[in-house]
Amino acid sequence: MRVETVADLVAPGADAHGERRALLATGDGPDRTYDYARLRTDAQKTGNFLSHQGVRDGRWLGVVAVSDPETVLAVLGAALTGAVVRLDPPGSFDGRAVLAPLDRVGAYDLPAGGRRIAHGVAPEDPAVVHFEEEMWSENPTFPPPSVAPGDSLLVTDDRTVAHERALSAAETAVTEHALAGDSTVALRASLARPDAVVAGVVAPLLAGATVLLPAEGGDGGDEHGTHAVATPDASVPESERIDPGDVL
Repeated sequence: MRVETVADLVAPGADAHGERRALLATGDGPDRTYDYARLRTDAQKTGNFLSHQGVRDGRWLGVVAVSDPETVLAVLGAALTGAVVRLDPPGSFDGRAVLAPLDRVGAYDLPAGGRRIAHGVAPEDPAVVHFEEEMWSENPTFPPPSVAPGDSLLVTDDRTVAHERALSAAETAVTEHALAGDSTVALRASLARPDAVVAGVVAPLLAGATVLLPAEGGDGGDEHGTHAVATPDASVPESERIDPGDVL
C-alpha cells in the first residue's frame, strides 16, 4: 500500500508488520504494548469514535499531550477522519472537542456543542465522554479515508503541518537515522511538539519500528530504546539521538 498521508499508516489495507511490536508505554502501572495489528485496529476504532463526535473534515481536536497511548491514538484517529490536531490547546479553544485526562478535561472553555472527552478514570459527569469505553465499543473497521496529502494534520500557535510535510520529514528521519524494524524509538521530548510527534511516532511507524513512551519524568524503567527523540540538552540512556528540532 502506498503511503501518501499519515492516515495510510493505520488505514484499512495497511497490513504490514502484523505481530511486530508497534508501541510500548511504560509507567506506574502495567506496561501497555500494542503490536501493529492492534494499533491499527484501535486507531480505526478511534477514528470512528471521533467521527461520531463530529471530529472530522478539517474540524479541530484539542489533545492534551501526555505520554500515553491515548494521545497517540487520538492523533492517528484524527488523521483518519481528516481532523486537525491542536496539541496542548489554549484554555479557550474554538474546536470541536478536547481530549484530556479526566482531571484536566474540565479546564477548557469550548464553543456551544463542543465535546469534552476524558481518558483514564471514568467521568461521573454525563456531559463528559469516556474515551476508553466509547472507543472500545466502536466498529473496528474504518472506511477508506478521503484525506489528501495537503490537508492539515497538526497545528500550533505559529505553524501548521500537513500530512505530506509530516511524512516527508518522517522519511528523512528514517533514512538519516537508519530506523528499521529492529529499532525502538524512545520519545523523550514533549508530545506537545509537532516535530516530536513526527520524529517519535510517525517516523518509527513508517519504518516498522517500535514507539516507546516512557513514563513522564522518568526514563522508562528497564526499557530503553535504540534511539531517543530528545533535545540536545536532555540526558538520555539511548546511544542514538534524534533532535526533533532538526526534523521539522
